[in-house]
Amino acid sequence: MLAALALYVQAKLVVRSDITDFLPEGPDRRVSQLLRQLAESEIARTMILSVEAPDTHAAAHASKALGDELARNPDIAWVRSGAGPGVQSAAHDLYFSRRSYFASDRPEQELSSRLSNEGLRASAAALKAALAGPLGPLVRAFAPADPLLLFQTRMDRLRAAQDDALHLEDEQLVSADGRHGVVFLGTRAGPFEAQAQARVVGAIDAAFDRVDRDAGGGLRLESTGVNRFNLAAQQSISDDIQRVSVVSTVGIVVLFLLVFRSVRYVALGLIPLVAGTVCAMAAGLALFGSIHGLTLVFGSSLIGVGIDYAEHYFVHYTVSRDGCDPETSLLRIWPGLVLGAITTVAGLVGLAWASFPGLREMAVFSTVGVLAALLSTRWLLPPFMPKKPKPVRLQQKLSQVLGRAMIAMMRSRRAVLLLPIAGLILCALGVPRVHWVDDVSALIAVDPALAAEDVRVQSRVQRADPGRFVAVVGRDDEEALAKNDEVVSRLRAAVSAGELETFHSVHDLVWSADLQRRSHVMFTRDPTLSTRFEAALADEGFVPSAFRSLGESYAAAGPGPLTLEDLRQSPLADFVRPFRVAAGSDVALVTTLGGVRDLATIAARLGDLHDVFVLDQRAFLQDAYGRIRTRTLEMIAVGLVVVFLIVHLRYRRVRLSLAAFLPAVLAVATTLALLALLGTPLNLMHLVGVLMVLSMGADYAIFVVESRDHPEELGATLVSLIVAMLSTVLSFGLLGMSRNPALAALGITAGLGTLLSVVFAPAALVLLRERPSE
Repeated sequence: MLAALALYVQAKLVVRSDITDFLPEGPDRRVSQLLRQLAESEIARTMILSVEAPDTHAAAHASKALGDELARNPDIAWVRSGAGPGVQSAAHDLYFSRRSYFASDRPEQELSSRLSNEGLRASAAALKAALAGPLGPLVRAFAPADPLLLFQTRMDRLRAAQDDALHLEDEQLVSADGRHGVVFLGTRAGPFEAQAQARVVGAIDAAFDRVDRDAGGGLRLESTGVNRFNLAAQQSISDDIQRVSVVSTVGIVVLFLLVFRSVRYVALGLIPLVAGTVCAMAAGLALFGSIHGLTLVFGSSLIGVGIDYAEHYFVHYTVSRDGCDPETSLLRIWPGLVLGAITTVAGLVGLAWASFPGLREMAVFSTVGVLAALLSTRWLLPPFMPKKPKPVRLQQKLSQVLGRAMIAMMRSRRAVLLLPIAGLILCALGVPRVHWVDDVSALIAVDPALAAEDVRVQSRVQRADPGRFVAVVGRDDEEALAKNDEVVSRLRAAVSAGELETFHSVHDLVWSADLQRRSHVMFTRDPTLSTRFEAALADEGFVPSAFRSLGESYAAAGPGPLTLEDLRQSPLADFVRPFRVAAGSDVALVTTLGGVRDLATIAARLGDLHDVFVLDQRAFLQDAYGRIRTRTLEMIAVGLVVVFLIVHLRYRRVRLSLAAFLPAVLAVATTLALLALLGTPLNLMHLVGVLMVLSMGADYAIFVVESRDHPEELGATLVSLIVAMLSTVLSFGLLGMSRNPALAALGITAGLGTLLSVVFAPAALVLLRERPSE
């Protein structure tokens, strides 16, 4: 069965990393889904490359050569390093015939004035000045059909809409300082697909080396993109896990060989871990279709208690002197193993009721894994155990020493009382100082050099505030554009009021069909318009017959309003990509913001618009993580109540129930207090470590309480606890040395908490036993 499940997992395994799985369902779910789409959209797949050269011409030439090289790469969907072939002609084809449709995006206010007698005279004067200016030859080509210069005005606005941090040099994008050529590219794979993105980054480096060599050297490449940060983070985590895995694996093997003196026990100890992981992954894939990366980390950590079941069994079997066979020896400790597994599962019940899909997945994954580890310990280990275990002198000696220590502790309760008192004092001092950090960046180790490079490249290209944007959601392009028209109008008011420095929107390229038609209609409703403009032309010294009438130029129906799809199918598609995101069956249009004084003020301006979201991505995720943490703490509290009730059903006596329940709780509280006293801010992964400690600590205390009536077994139980604690420290505690903050938080909490659990478990039994002689 396990082999079949392993094949199923291998065939179906898909690991996802969407942060929105850990955002609550309900009103915020719409925003989280939008963030998910953005995380996989063209925006997130875009990289920016900056090529530094000695002069502007060299920078433009180098960026063009690099763009041409990369355009041939199959992993790259598109490349833009300049105006691009066909862009100017496409702009003419799309906008010239629709020039009256784009005369004004405030037609009722602006065109009424512009088409008045005074406005027409001003237009005639502007035409005269343009013909005499440096662009006179170009103006002469269009003026007969466009005497109001609407097309030229439209092109000027398009150029102005591009961030003034860039300009064209030799038809290539160059930074304002003239020393950096800029290349934009989009990858076919999502930014979190590590293998594909590693190929892209490698191809960029190889292509740049060729360009630099052809240029005679002296070029310098810098780049930025979500994929680069993700690759760096994954590499850092992978390096840490590999390093810790090697050390911990060697350490655990040495520990088992030292304690059990047999390779057989090393192999058998892996069976519950492998069985639990395979069953949990199979259940997760069957129920959810894929498994979240955090679920794998958290669930695999909890499934690790399965090796504690095996260790407990091995120690009791090898230390026992009553001649029991493997099956009988396991049955003697079976009630304690079952109770430990049930309390672990009960502690996860609260997570299963959470409003976060990711937490529910964690609960299911861990529950199945723990139960599978328990059952595999019961049914798969005994048949492979040696019939006559060889006594191990170290085990025997440790068991005797620890057994005598327990007897001494029972005779001197006052001294033992110092342990929980010390823990409570630390809790009183440290718990009030606990400070939770919900910032996602606290979980990620960002390379300072990479972050500095990102800042430099972004400053050369755009002036938007990272992660701050307005998202407009509509059922289709037209509905989204109509809402976007209103958003842009209000953002302009915000700029005028000094609340915002700049913004970039698809509105610079296309408006809603309704707004375009309203602009066009202004040229058709006044039959005197042509006559009045001819008079204005004559007043400026023009021969009116040299121009078409305004009716011929602008009143004709033309091809109709320009659509977003028209742009997406044209050479101007690269300009649209950063703004349009498919949000499921809906469409989202994104407007980036720059120089925001107060985002709440911007949100208030747009607050009455339906399906318009003003987002600060970092602040939103921080708030969401805070609610995850708060909700998880609440669910842990619920789980603890359930655990105590289950333990009490087993022992029926409050003192024994507390002896099995309190050590893990005190260990967790003391761990958090110590971290707080050391000035360590706590994050979500510390909370994951708390769940691990509660699970393992409860098992330790239960194993001790189960041995209360068998003094000869107490020593063996304590040996198994020490072995379990050492294996946990070796497997997870070593993560505390990781450079990754998330792994370090998990390792420190798990390692310190399990150590304290082993200390408090026997102390609790000694203090809460009704009579030392029991």
